[in-house]
Amino acid sequence: MSRAASAAPSIALAGLAALAGLSGACRRSEPPHAANGSATAAAPATTAAPAAPAAPAAPAAPAASAVPGAPAAFAASCTELPFAESTPVPEASGAAWLTIDGALSLVVISDSGNDGAYVIVDPETGVVRERGKLPLGDKGDDLEGVAARGDKLYVVTSPGWIRVYERKGQGFALTEGPYPLGPIDIEDKGGGIGDKPPQGAGMVCGATHTNCGRNYEGLCLAPGRTSSRCVGFAASKADGHLYCIVEQGGKLVAVHPGAIPITRPGALSDCAFSEDNRLYVGTNLFDAGNVYRVTGWEDPPRAQVTRIGPLLIGFPETLAVRGDIIYRMSDSGRAPSFMKKYRCPGQ
Repeated sequence: MSRAASAAPSIALAGLAALAGLSGACRRSEPPHAANGSATAAAPATTAAPAAPAAPAAPAAPAASAVPGAPAAFAASCTELPFAESTPVPEASGAAWLTIDGALSLVVISDSGNDGAYVIVDPETGVVRERGKLPLGDKGDDLEGVAARGDKLYVVTSPGWIRVYERKGQGFALTEGPYPLGPIDIEDKGGGIGDKPPQGAGMVCGATHTNCGRNYEGLCLAPGRTSSRCVGFAASKADGHLYCIVEQGGKLVAVHPGAIPITRPGALSDCAFSEDNRLYVGTNLFDAGNVYRVTGWEDPPRAQVTRIGPLLIGFPETLAVRGDIIYRMSDSGRAPSFMKKYRCPGQ
């Protein structure tokens, strides 16, 4: 989310009251009833005064919810875990797994106006291991999504340009890019919150624009081998679809046919693969901060999208998954960025 769209969290906060009402409705329990639907009173004795009516049964206490606002079945399966409440990187826009100095780490990046700021977070505690800045190499700094393949980080900007990084010393070196995810075939100059999809099949706009064209908010690359031509997906906020990423000539290219619809325009915020190629998608407050599981993604036209439930944290943007652990981070338009960590068995 670029600075041009920093008003979005304030706009979306108006929906929190509705979500709170939904939370109560999801956890409400009805009073118990007799088997035939009503209580049967005993006949009074002829010489005694009528018995006082029995006091109505007290309503059952609401079921405990591990995740506020979530449906009961989801609340029972997902539990929030201890984790640092925030990280100092401003406007967390993406996160990716990378092994650094022998330790599994979560690299979290910032978006436009922050000069490529990043942090490396301990996935167990949320403690910051390192802070720095990614070299940008050229104009266009609206970094939105990040994914790892091997020992490389791939970062996408909102207009659809890719940068590739490798670890160097106590930081990262730009080894490739920025290059476009395909032909620069959209004239849109962006601005606003970027929730108006372009007409036609265009995929990339000018490198220096923000929130233009498909307005990419996330990038996810499958970490393991796959039979699919898609090596991953780019998440479009403008139309709420995932677009297949293929490799052509050693570069990543986004293709329009076979896009997977996830949610309404303006709501898609990130996508992430687990270490065993399970695909997940996260949304922002305009879709109640939901997380979705995408099965059958290897054949995008036949993919199935299943809603897991809302995992709310500020204005949720970043998503990361490892095993049965789901991480969400908030882009509130400033530092710090809030974080939460959940265990969701079977999801």
